[in-house]
Amino acid sequence: MRLLTIDSSVFVSAARPSEIGNAESTAFLTWVRNTRPRLFLPTLVLAEVAAALSRTGSEPGLAQQYAMAVGQLPNTVMVALDEGLARQSAALGAQHRLRGADAVYLASAALFAAELVTLDREQLERGTAIVQTLTPADFLATIK
Repeated sequence: MRLLTIDSSVFVSAARPSEIGNAESTAFLTWVRNTRPRLFLPTLVLAEVAAALSRTGSEPGLAQQYAMAVGQLPNTVMVALDEGLARQSAALGAQHRLRGADAVYLASAALFAAELVTLDREQLERGTAIVQTLTPADFLATIK
């Protein structure tokens, strides 16, 4: 069974047809729903997805509903951003020059030796020293 951490960029891209990578993100999340890999998502994903969708024009209630649905994907473990994960995120963020939220996703993936699926270029380039990082399109290419 594949172990995955999915960055908020993938969920936001799938929710907005005008976003770069929408088709690939949508296809990847369809695979996730159908195949049910083990997901390790930091609790931060809920706030990030809701806020990103609301800030880019989605109705706030719908943005919140979509974010809550992300947290209820099958086979998902919500990883609490506790002090330990925060310290690990700080270390990874400093060492790899990542934004704070990006470091949280990387630390969550590292904690469970999960692959990190993201559209974020910095995570893709800098996170690969810690875990396998893939775009949704690259991930889908590995299962064909």
